[in-house]
Order: sequence, then C-alpha cells, then structure tokens
Amino acid sequence: MNNIIFIRRSIRKFLDTPIEQEVIERILNAGMHAPSAMNNQPWEFLVLTQPETRKIIAEMSPYAKMAVNAPVVILTLANLELEKDEGWCVQGLAACTQNILLQIVEEGLGGVWLGIYPIRTRMKKLQEAFNLPESILPFSAIPFGHSERINRPAGRFLPSKIHYDQYRP
Repeated sequence: MNNIIFIRRSIRKFLDTPIEQEVIERILNAGMHAPSAMNNQPWEFLVLTQPETRKIIAEMSPYAKMAVNAPVVILTLANLELEKDEGWCVQGLAACTQNILLQIVEEGLGGVWLGIYPIRTRMKKLQEAFNLPESILPFSAIPFGHSERINRPAGRFLPSKIHYDQYRP
C-alpha cells in the first residue's frame, strides 16, 4: 500500500536543496482545503525561509532543533477573529497541519509536525518574535525539505484498538 497516508513519517533530517515557490504554494493550498468547524477556515501561515527566522523555531523547544536545517518551515497560525465559537479552531488547525504533512509527502519531500499550541511559553515566544497580534496564535511549525530517507509503510493497524457499539477492554 503506497497511499501517502500510510507512508508519511516524521522526517527530521533535510538536504540543503531549495524548495520551489510552486511546491510551497501547493502545500499551503492543501492546508487550506482542510475541514474546519462551521467552515470558518481560521488559518493563516507564516512561511519561514531565512536562516534567522528558522532559527527562532529551532530554539523554541529542545525537540525543534532540526528546523534550522530545513529549507522551509511553515508556521500555522490560528486567527481567533475568524472563530465563530471559542475553542473550535484547534480542530481546524490540526486538520490543516495534517493536510500539509500529507501534501509534503505527495511532493516527494519529508517534514515533521512540531507542536506549539497549547504550550503558552512557546506561543508567547513566537508571538513576540514574529510580531503577531494577540488574535493570531501560533499552532504548529512544520519544517520540511528533501530527505535522503524514503518513507515506507509502518504497519500500525491494530485491531485490538477497535471497538464496536460498546467499549470492551
């Protein structure tokens, strides 16, 4: 099974090869096609291509070091002014992030989801570093690029996690 859902992996090592603007835009387009509560589409994006801006992401957490070596980092942002009911933007931004990761694989690239929301210290640091207004919350960072590693299916299907009609441990 070579469906991109089954071969997507978290890639943390990138080649020093630039990513074309058209590829970045296809990846962002995929993110914008995610479902969202009440179709409010609460996302915005900050595309980071300069070493100094990618370094800000790399320093936000001990798990984000690879961002400095990725040719591109997409910072997904939740625009709270577009949210019709409080709290629902999280689901839309999660679906958006997943769509971006899947399109990265479709483009023959590798990427990784770095969590920002709901860790307030990370959110605050990035709001300040990128001069984001209070109504714009950083949700996730997605470093991506070309990788030497080839994604292969992992075989994660576990029938023991499936329950029908009632939960049965």
